[in-house]
Amino acid sequence: MARDNERPVRRRTLTRDKVIDAALAVVDEHGWEQLTMSTLATRVGVTGASLYNHVRGLDDVRSEVQIRTMAALGDRLREEAMGRSGIGGLRRLIAAYRAWTVENHRRYRALTTAPIDRAALMAAALDANAALRAMLVSCGVPEEDSLDTAVALFAAVHGFAMIEGTGFLGDDMDLDHIFETVVDGALSAIAPSPSHD
Repeated sequence: MARDNERPVRRRTLTRDKVIDAALAVVDEHGWEQLTMSTLATRVGVTGASLYNHVRGLDDVRSEVQIRTMAALGDRLREEAMGRSGIGGLRRLIAAYRAWTVENHRRYRALTTAPIDRAALMAAALDANAALRAMLVSCGVPEEDSLDTAVALFAAVHGFAMIEGTGFLGDDMDLDHIFETVVDGALSAIAPSPSHD
């Protein structure tokens, strides 16, 4: 009994959720590429072998990181979409997306790499997809075209988000103006004269 009482608390209370929380912290601090079973074991203070009591392996951990990240983005977009519609609402949704990617740039890079578990990731994306597609329909995009339009819009804004997240453009560029130019171009296919309201 005495030996059990001498063990570090985090070893006795380690759970799958805590392992995934630690994995997210590793991604936030060091990036997706540095998320390994070894760095994760060090982070939670156990041996690598002990991690397998809570997760199946690195793909399991990485998949869960992607799923949780997608769910968090979906929550943000759903909240932003509530009570809004039209081009003005769509612009607000796109701006919220950009703000989230800036705040979580390393998680966003993890999210947009090849999915580990595509089916689970698509299920986690339902909120984000529903918010964007509903907003597009409110702008006059036919329901049957909303998915393709959403993917095209995502592709345009994603390109900017990736460049901004890496810092490639530097501090001397007017990123807000460039972003608005990207959005104007993307929205021109949805509405001939997008409004900035």
